[in-house]
Amino acid sequence: MADTVYDVTTWAGATVSPYVDIGAVINQIIADIKSKQTTQTTRPGAVIYIPPGHYDLLTRVVIDISFLQIKGSGHGFLSEAIRDESPTGSWVETLPGASHIRVKNNDGHKEAFLVSRSGAPSTVGRLNSIVFQDFCLNGVASTKPYTPGNSKIGISFQSDNDAVRIEGMGFVYLEHAIIIKGADAPNITNNFIAECGYCIELTGASQVAKITNNFLISAWGGYSVFAENGEGLQISGNTVLWACNITLHNVNRASITSNKLLSNFPSMIALLNESSENLIASNHFRRVYGDGTSTRFDDKFGLVHIAGSKNTLTSNQFSFSVPSGNITPAGADPTIVLVKSGDNNYLAANHITSNLPAKVVLDASTTATKVLYSATSAQFDAYTSNHAMVPTP
Repeated sequence: MADTVYDVTTWAGATVSPYVDIGAVINQIIADIKSKQTTQTTRPGAVIYIPPGHYDLLTRVVIDISFLQIKGSGHGFLSEAIRDESPTGSWVETLPGASHIRVKNNDGHKEAFLVSRSGAPSTVGRLNSIVFQDFCLNGVASTKPYTPGNSKIGISFQSDNDAVRIEGMGFVYLEHAIIIKGADAPNITNNFIAECGYCIELTGASQVAKITNNFLISAWGGYSVFAENGEGLQISGNTVLWACNITLHNVNRASITSNKLLSNFPSMIALLNESSENLIASNHFRRVYGDGTSTRFDDKFGLVHIAGSKNTLTSNQFSFSVPSGNITPAGADPTIVLVKSGDNNYLAANHITSNLPAKVVLDASTTATKVLYSATSAQFDAYTSNHAMVPTP
């Protein structure tokens, strides 16, 4: 066990205290693991344990081995924005807790953790079954809208990867919390990501990703979830608040189901660049006006924006409550669902409640859209005759 389980606070090989630079200590531990696991059949991986405490990270950690678990004893999240905007003299604590890492890179790099291994063919660089679990990554200082922000990145996968897991983590005051490039079956679950510019980004291409049961809060200037060139994603059971922006580019056959979505802005879910055969079902959309800054979209963009074919939007609740004076462009009827382009999209049994005349809109280029009990006649605008519509009574 001594060769495969490492405690950053007690490992004898460290040349610096983990409280001074936990990044340097973890890099030294990884070098020790690699020195002992030298062949294809002697690489079971290892566990690096971070006990509760406050640790500074000055040096980026580079992970280039598979089967590595980096684990703490709790995400220890604390809202830094609430702290920075409030008098704290009577507070009992003013820092995140549990296994808490302050990202203070002074080595010229942006990432706290970079997962990358070079090599060709791509399988040489492919990294497997890496786990980040139960600790907090804190960017220390930032301001709304967090992008452009402090340029800090929590975890960045830049090599193709398989079956990675990010679970029970806390992320705060980072411009980018999680970036995973070339992901096959990643599992991102039960994390608390708040006051970051971007929460979760799946770049390059990904397949059968699970993004489940996370709190994703206040990504004012970026994305709550961004994915491109994906297949079979599951985005389910998440609570996404105040700046909900789930955007999929060329993503097919994803399921976005049973999420609680609350935002101050339009574009809560956007299917772009021919994203097709996706299911958006049983979500609660609540659009309000409040704190935060976003000028990317006006209210004609839609809470749900579809640019693709054969997508299904069903059994969702839309709750819209924005003062008329805060609608852009001024005087417009806000759009709840915009089918911007595509063929054979299907909207059924969606329920809209709104303080203003709200619309489901089909643009002129759309064909064969079915809209069944998802808008009253007054709530429906079609700029094409190539559709079928059964109005909500």
